[in-house]
Amino acid sequence: MAGSLDEYIDALIADTEWTTEYEREVLERAKANGGVSVTDYEQTWSRYKQCMLDKGYKEIILIKYPNGLYHEAPYQEGTARQMAKHDKDMQTCMADVGAVAQVYQMQIGNPTLFSDKNEAIVDCFRRNNLVPLTYTAQQYAQERAEGEYTIDRQDMEIRGCEVANGLFASYVDDPVEQLW
Repeated sequence: MAGSLDEYIDALIADTEWTTEYEREVLERAKANGGVSVTDYEQTWSRYKQCMLDKGYKEIILIKYPNGLYHEAPYQEGTARQMAKHDKDMQTCMADVGAVAQVYQMQIGNPTLFSDKNEAIVDCFRRNNLVPLTYTAQQYAQERAEGEYTIDRQDMEIRGCEVANGLFASYVDDPVEQLW
């Protein structure tokens, strides 16, 4: 983990094997402006969605959490051939999303730059008044390990903090993409 958001952005800009030219342009603006703007984040996801639609998929549903983060809805699986094509197309279209999304997620979900994911998630819960101050990262980790929670994991604000820190879960009531 970097010592600051600027250091993290610099590392991503320097990683020319993973970060695309589009992402470097967005990250240069982010560095100059103290973070990825909502406009750049939204545009990045819009580009992804359009790329997938241009490849012939029926619908791409982006779930927007209360904290402004996006995550693609789960999809119904198709045949092995369809899934192989989808995986390849998704990888192609997602190429311009990764670095931008990581920085934006960090800004929202882990501005203190905790290296421990549980600490970062619980800090986000606390900053958003979703848990009492007595709720700890250790408690959260234990609840995750046991699968028994004192928090409502289906609450969109709770999920937003988890998504902001790379933890995704789907539930029965979530929308499902019909790709084929």
